[in-house]
Amino acid sequence: MKMTIRDVQPADVTTCARLFCEVFSNPPWNEDWTMETAHRRLADCAATPHFVGVLAEDGNDVAGFAFGNLQHYMHEQHYYLLELCVDTRRQRQGIGGVIMEALYTRIQEKGANRIYTLTARDTAAQAFYEKAGFYVSPKMILMARRFSS
Repeated sequence: MKMTIRDVQPADVTTCARLFCEVFSNPPWNEDWTMETAHRRLADCAATPHFVGVLAEDGNDVAGFAFGNLQHYMHEQHYYLLELCVDTRRQRQGIGGVIMEALYTRIQEKGANRIYTLTARDTAAQAFYEKAGFYVSPKMILMARRFSS
């Protein structure tokens, strides 16, 4: 069956949350996602100003998606890729690359000059992004602070 790439619609959030929960709750991520927390995360992403998301589907099955938003930065417009997810059973089949190419086209049409994301260091995800043309920024680092709950 032919893979279709299309823009994410509000009605897609639940289906994407189900896939997100399945993918990131399993190895290598082993994160503690539930359907509720995954839905809340993706609904928040989709509600950000200047949201742009693409979805890959094979018939009625969602194979993967990307969620993020455009942001103005000085005289440029950057795209912050918040989430990228490909069905675990479908990884390493080129779906992520197809999603990224479609995303590049859409955000450049909207004036983006740069794309950036956060991912786990020294993982298959980092290798995927490097293959997709990303680089580890020599100027920027991730800073975080955790608050006790």
